[in-house]
Amino acid sequence: MLLYERHQQILDLLKEYRSATVEFLSSRLYTSPATIRRDLNVMAEKGLLTRVRGGAALTEGNNQDAPPLLRVNKEREKKERIARLALPLLRDGSTVFLDSSSTVSALAEKLTSLKGLSVLSNGIATVNLLNEMTTAKVFTCAGVIQNQSSIVGQLSVRTVEKFHADLFFYSCCGLSLRCGATEASEEAAAVKRAMFANADKRVLLCDSTKFGLEFFCKSCDLSQVDILVTDRKPDAAFLQGVSCTVLY
Repeated sequence: MLLYERHQQILDLLKEYRSATVEFLSSRLYTSPATIRRDLNVMAEKGLLTRVRGGAALTEGNNQDAPPLLRVNKEREKKERIARLALPLLRDGSTVFLDSSSTVSALAEKLTSLKGLSVLSNGIATVNLLNEMTTAKVFTCAGVIQNQSSIVGQLSVRTVEKFHADLFFYSCCGLSLRCGATEASEEAAAVKRAMFANADKRVLLCDSTKFGLEFFCKSCDLSQVDILVTDRKPDAAFLQGVSCTVLY
């Protein structure tokens, strides 16, 4: 296979799956992992894809949700800091909604010390983490799998409506004073709105790179957020424009 043909096939697979591991590409293209790694490095230098740990992802612009592999690895230190700040908000025996974001997954990794948690999540990675690492009673939304990471759709919304939580931890694609918390996908936003409506306290976990970004689908106004947790102090104009508690 000629080099440009292999590169085109890699792009075709990334357009279909949005992210892929080296092993997956190697098996699909009948090419050694070492060759695939070299191809991905060359293509990343040309701006054709984004290299992530173990593979590559195709990024498409602000109104597209990031692929799962990219979301997990992007801004990892910021997500870890946010998770550490959010953890003390939980207590033994809490009932909790968790969305499917990678920031919330970082929080899920830290729930091992808590006992008696009851958790409902539409995040595939989050549910797997909780089942493997905690003793929490875990409930999964029914529905349709989106981007290999989230369970969405009307079945998911109806599942959420049957539960009530003390706390809802969620993230967003963009956050601004004008639009509030916004998403690239209406399906994802709909599940978050259902969790929002059925929780006593809403905690938004948002890293600083998302401030000022605005996406097509709105999940909530900033005035509805109880606690905002971020990785660094927002600017003065933002702090003056919000009424919620801000942790950083």
